[in-house]
Amino acid sequence: MDPSRSPLIERAERYVDRRRLVIGLCAAVVVALVAAIPGILTSADSGRNVRTAEFAQVTPTTAALPSAGVVSPLDTPQATGPAPAPPTTTQPALVLGTNFSRPTPTTAPKAAAKPAPKPSSPASPAPGGGATLAPTCHNSYDASCGPFRWDRDPGQNQPMTGQVTSDPPAPKAGDTVSFHLTASDPDAAPAVVCVADFGKGEQGFVCDPRPKMDPNYCKPQYGPWTPPATQRGDLDTVEQHQYANPGKYDVSFTINSAQEECNNPYASTVTVTTTVFVG
Repeated sequence: MDPSRSPLIERAERYVDRRRLVIGLCAAVVVALVAAIPGILTSADSGRNVRTAEFAQVTPTTAALPSAGVVSPLDTPQATGPAPAPPTTTQPALVLGTNFSRPTPTTAPKAAAKPAPKPSSPASPAPGGGATLAPTCHNSYDASCGPFRWDRDPGQNQPMTGQVTSDPPAPKAGDTVSFHLTASDPDAAPAVVCVADFGKGEQGFVCDPRPKMDPNYCKPQYGPWTPPATQRGDLDTVEQHQYANPGKYDVSFTINSAQEECNNPYASTVTVTTTVFVG
């Protein structure tokens, strides 16, 4: 020991050297732990593998690990060119040996608006047999509607009344006699003279109402029918006849109301008579 150095200085130097030794040992331990981490991660670890998408693509190295407590620097190869582009296919993540598939999100198409329902059309007769529409049984000529009937009671038919007068009152042979006819029907029209008989078969005439002469003129009626409207019918006319021979002549006239109509419940007939003495 140098007698010129103070004991206090020597003690401080020893303290500094000791701290340097501790710091160096700590640094060596840290380097050793850093070097041992890759070995810990790649060890069997009781048969469990923890892999990520990145580690699943790395091929494990076969280089021997350095012995414990020895720091061996790893030579990292330097890239001589641009890094290769990552593959375009996406690998599913591997967690504890289980594959998870991520479905591609899709947007559900909007449902198309439903067309407005078409109005239903009435059924038509099916060809070759099938359901057919029921006939409209009101004022119908369809025999399937059943027997004819009035849809409401038409009420009582009011009778027609009439009269006839002749002029001159005492005609002579060769004279022309005028017959004044009047008639009235309260609920049917028109009123017309249908039959005229001037007596002894002289020049009498008979009218022929169409419903009586033409069987096809009035079609058969079936089912319920609405009665026709009532209307008043009046007649005021003159018929003439010339008598060539003297004698007694029984004259008659038949007057009809609504005689050209089919099945009129208010149609009526009246016959008026008179006697002419020709001198």
